[in-house]
Amino acid sequence: MNSFLFRYSILFVLLITLGSWGEKAHRKINSSCVEYFPKELQQLKVWAPILAEHGSDADIRKKNDKNEFVKHFIDIDIFDEFNTSTKIEEDFDALCNKYGKAMVIKNGTLPWVTDSTYKALVLNFKHKNWEQAVLTAADLGHYVGDGFMPLHITVNYNGQLSDQTGIHRRYEETMIDKYIDEISFKTSCIDKVPDVKSTIFRNLYNNHSYVSTLLQADSRAYGQAGQQYDETYYESLWKETGLFTTRLLQESSRTLASFIYSAWLEAGKPEIPI
Repeated sequence: MNSFLFRYSILFVLLITLGSWGEKAHRKINSSCVEYFPKELQQLKVWAPILAEHGSDADIRKKNDKNEFVKHFIDIDIFDEFNTSTKIEEDFDALCNKYGKAMVIKNGTLPWVTDSTYKALVLNFKHKNWEQAVLTAADLGHYVGDGFMPLHITVNYNGQLSDQTGIHRRYEETMIDKYIDEISFKTSCIDKVPDVKSTIFRNLYNNHSYVSTLLQADSRAYGQAGQQYDETYYESLWKETGLFTTRLLQESSRTLASFIYSAWLEAGKPEIPI
């Protein structure tokens, strides 16, 4: 098996078995977003339990849809231009023309899928298809959340390039599940997002900066735990990453709320059923 096929098969298994941020984190991101809703969307606060319940639907689809798993990540640092300018060509077709469509797709389509899911939500609102709208919003929350998980934005997605294999699950699932009850969000006002796709990419660029910080924290925690992944390790990892992890989850939720609000405005403010 050549190196590409080996990497691709490992990535496929990883994304099938992992729940992105983990089910608990996705539930929290999705359900908490309603707390940011302005008065105009107060009636949609009843969406909270449905958004939570369906927050991991996109992960479940990976088991049966071979096209789903590339939607959950982008190895953004595989592109030369990102490593020189911390940005990439944001138009999908233009990027494909530059690197080849197969190369772009195999390294993840997360930002464009997030954008297309937002557009689907706009259409749901326009057609006043409220039952589908909440499910689309749940998917949107999942993809938004993945964009705020640093290891979904790097070719070193599981620490395999830095001798830290397994960090993906240790960080986003095991650690989060241990400390999820300690994570609380501060709500704030939201506004219409003027350019959704640009916002998606800007968030990816910003969140990628946490990759090295997370890898360093993992190494230090492993050393402090005597090279064991035990309670001491997770306590140390949380101590070093808890602050920015909470910030990432909070911004995921706030961004989701902003996108839902923007989609409703873009759809012409359809009357929300009581």
